[in-house]
Amino acid sequence: MQPEPPNLDGFHVRMEGMMKKKDNLFAKYLFPLYFLLAYLFSWWTVPIADGALFPYGPTLAAVLVLAISSGRTGLREWWSRIIHLRAGWWYLIGPVIMVTSLLGAFILNLLSGAMVSISPKLPDPAIWIQLLLLGGLWEEPGWTGFALPKLQEKFNQHKSGVLIATLIMALFRAIWHLPLLVSGTLPWFDVFGYIIAFQVIITWLYNRSGGSVPVVMLFHYSSNLLAGGMMLLVFSGSEKMTYWMLFTAFAGLIALLILLKEGTSLGKSTLQMSKVNHPGLIGEK
Repeated sequence: MQPEPPNLDGFHVRMEGMMKKKDNLFAKYLFPLYFLLAYLFSWWTVPIADGALFPYGPTLAAVLVLAISSGRTGLREWWSRIIHLRAGWWYLIGPVIMVTSLLGAFILNLLSGAMVSISPKLPDPAIWIQLLLLGGLWEEPGWTGFALPKLQEKFNQHKSGVLIATLIMALFRAIWHLPLLVSGTLPWFDVFGYIIAFQVIITWLYNRSGGSVPVVMLFHYSSNLLAGGMMLLVFSGSEKMTYWMLFTAFAGLIALLILLKEGTSLGKSTLQMSKVNHPGLIGEK
């Protein structure tokens, strides 16, 4: 007489319950885990690199969190945004906004009596390459490719959900830059003012371009290159700080105009808001 095979139904139920608990745990702590890892992966260079941040930190954190929480499905969804190259003329909008803000601030600073210390000129090729390899654009596959769409998804049912997601992103970007504030590299109005305007523009560019991370990366690159690598070197002393404040004010004005035109949706269409763009569902592999 053959022995009956063991009944594994109970075992399967228990395993499914454990997997569900694990998925719920990741879903609950997804954002705290991501932002914590983004800071840890970025701040380790501060003591050894004169306060500089490791720009790949937010992106490495996104890859790790996605690999743990949603596996290959999540990574594929995320990668599709990173290689979303077909965005047409939206590639030009970010740099044009940057040039407009910098030139507007430059003219106002001159009209207020500021004197140019160094004539404006394009940075040396070495600066272009350095910023291309180690500049802030490499934050964006993490911030914009992962965190922003997930936050927009999280607040999708809220009337001002996109704006809420944007302000949360601005807050965590500001926290990420705190070592640069402490070291004196960035002034307080840049960390707590410019970054808000910067994030509003980024959210708008991302949504309007159909979810193209390269569009946002180019905008960030133009900010580092044209502002930090060029125009902020033109003035010195208090006149430089005044110029920086004026530049921040111009960026804020552009962000405000975008909000007035687009509303709190910041370019995210009704169709996009109903078809939630998700980088992998918790529990999928």
